[in-house]
This record gives sequence, structure tokens and C-alpha cells, in this order.
Amino acid sequence: VGSMSNIAEGGLALEEGRACIYELDLPTQACRTFATGLRNPVGLAWEPHTGALWTVVNERDGLGDETPPDYLTRVQDGGFYGWPWSYWGVHVDDRVEPRQAAQVARAIVPDYALGAHVAPLGLVAVGPGPLPGALETGGADGGTRGMFVGLHGSWNRRPPAGYKVVFIA
Repeated sequence: VGSMSNIAEGGLALEEGRACIYELDLPTQACRTFATGLRNPVGLAWEPHTGALWTVVNERDGLGDETPPDYLTRVQDGGFYGWPWSYWGVHVDDRVEPRQAAQVARAIVPDYALGAHVAPLGLVAVGPGPLPGALETGGADGGTRGMFVGLHGSWNRRPPAGYKVVFIA
């Protein structure tokens, strides 16, 4: 579930239950928060070899054309990724009040920066299979080779970032 706003400028009460990933148990309909502090986690993928959950996140605006980066990260159960108080781990966003040093201190640094305002929208894990060249087989252990991530760019960047697909090994 994405955030309602850029940096909780309407107040944290409006953001209750947002900027997080939920886990839903279909047979029982039980729901719990899996990870928090993810401004807009817009794509999810299970890495088939390890079973890890990965996401791509659209980060906040208003800090410049090169900051902060949108990202790809493995989602840790119970993990907190910083929003709204910090980005990319412990980089404090001074625009957010009240400050929360304890929250910032526990923020997880994402795994891969994709660039600022590139707006990732989806991802897919690539394992062994019929892809050409280096993607022909899985990793050294025969497992997943990497992730393809689709980016659509942003209106909020100079120079603009356009559509492209990247591969992260």
C-alpha cells in the first residue's frame, strides 16, 4: 500500500496503515503488516530460488533531480525502510516534523539504487531458462540469475527519465 502523500505533510494520522506491505493469509483472511516505511512499493516479486520477497519503491519528491533514488530491495519481515523520516537508510528528511531519531536509526538501507525519479513499476525474477548470452543459465548455484525492472520515468526530473528496462544481477 503506497503512502497518501509525499512526506506525510497532511499528518501521520492520514497515513495510518499506508507505506507498507501487508501479508494476507487467504484461508483464514488474517492480515498483518509485513514491512513498513516504504513510500510506494509498486511492484512485488518472489525470488524463486530463495523464496525472498523483493519490491521496487518510488521514493519521495522535492529534494532535487538526483535525490533520493528509487530502489529495488529484498523485503525483510518486520523491516522498516525509513519513510517518512528518512530515505536510503539514515538520510534524514529535514522537512518531516516531528523528527524521529529512533525510527531513522532503525531504517534499513535498500539493496539497489535505480536512480532518482525513474519510477520503477514492476519486476520479475529470472532463473535458469532460454534467455540468450549471460542470462542463458541461472546463477553459480543454478538459482535465480537476477531481476528485470521496468522503469517509466518521471515528470519530476530534469533531464527527464524515460521508459526503459534494466537488469540487476
